[in-house]
Amino acid sequence: MNLKKHLFAGLTVSVLLPAQAAGPLPVVVAESEAFEIVGRLDENSLLLHVDRAPTNAPVLNATLAVEAGGKEVAAVFDAAAGAYRIADPAWLQPLRADGEHGLAFTLLVGDEADLLAGDLVVENHDHGAEPAPWRLSPLAGGALLGGLGLLAAGFGWRRLAQRRGGAA
Repeated sequence: MNLKKHLFAGLTVSVLLPAQAAGPLPVVVAESEAFEIVGRLDENSLLLHVDRAPTNAPVLNATLAVEAGGKEVAAVFDAAAGAYRIADPAWLQPLRADGEHGLAFTLLVGDEADLLAGDLVVENHDHGAEPAPWRLSPLAGGALLGGLGLLAAGFGWRRLAQRRGGAA
């Protein structure tokens, strides 16, 4: 009975594990001698982390404007995230298309000002073509094979026990 529980658990895990991991989020990196900006484009916004290049100290409550495709938008400081966020859907929409999108950053920190530039590279692998074939993850495949091996061993042991019991 214990063998059946383990087999069932292994098969359940193999079915529930994701077959393929989601692709990475698009990232932009912009650097100067004084500052660094790293941003990620997610489903709802462009989140930008700003720090001082020499020390990696975060730059908080600065003024940050970002230009893409001739349109400029202000990035709002999100204290909870410790980063700057752009959530304007109309401005973000062109950045979701495949390809490299040049971004220009204007950063004002107290009496310091800096201009930085970086490319946001977007690679959407979903082009409306046929869906990708289903694939079993290596961990799930190992669990499935291990479960089948345990099942076969259990049946073999049971059959051997029956033969020994019948011969006696």
